[in-house]
Amino acid sequence: MATPEAQETAAKQRIIKHMNADHHDSIRRYVEAYASKSPRQSHSAQMTDITLNEMKFSCSGQTSTIAFDPPMESLREARERLVQMDKDTLKVLGRSDITVTRYIPPYVKLGHLLNFTQCFLVYLLLPRGANFRPGSQLYDNLLFMVPTFADFVLQVRSIILPIMLAIHVTETFVMEKKVRRHGLSSVDAVWWLWVGSSFVEGITAFWRLDGLIAEKQREKDAKKH
Repeated sequence: MATPEAQETAAKQRIIKHMNADHHDSIRRYVEAYASKSPRQSHSAQMTDITLNEMKFSCSGQTSTIAFDPPMESLREARERLVQMDKDTLKVLGRSDITVTRYIPPYVKLGHLLNFTQCFLVYLLLPRGANFRPGSQLYDNLLFMVPTFADFVLQVRSIILPIMLAIHVTETFVMEKKVRRHGLSSVDAVWWLWVGSSFVEGITAFWRLDGLIAEKQREKDAKKH
């Protein structure tokens, strides 16, 4: 029969293994909220130890210690205590309990793909007026059939492009705040995909993100029943 010390060691290892494997987003929040680590520092955080008094994390080559207040009486309390501490971190950090971990590309919906492509072409072609004049590949292969449209674009490009940039830059800042609230930072590749996508296409990126968040909320609610 295992000694109490062996049982405690086994319990510790189960908790540590489970947290590192299945709750890395919670670990990141612990060290950001309770150990004042930045999102960049918390990106590689791992739990290394847990006792009745505290838990320890390896974080950017340093050890961060977070005390339990009050101390636990048994490791059997760990699950309930860690869940409550995670809920508290959401309030401290101003985060949602829905964590975004993936990016949905525009090609999943035809309308979103068309909008993305249209906006991308505007960024690509409008800055250079010569694209809409005879002698350019675009004009000689396509726009020569609609010269009136080409002239119209030349007249309005200096108005359309700044307005579009102003709108999309604003949307990019809004998107950055939104994904940060859902657990992403600039050290995450998914952060760059959502923020970059919002700069190119604007509103349709928000629609896909909102759909993803709603889906994850439904999954979370279903687990409660």
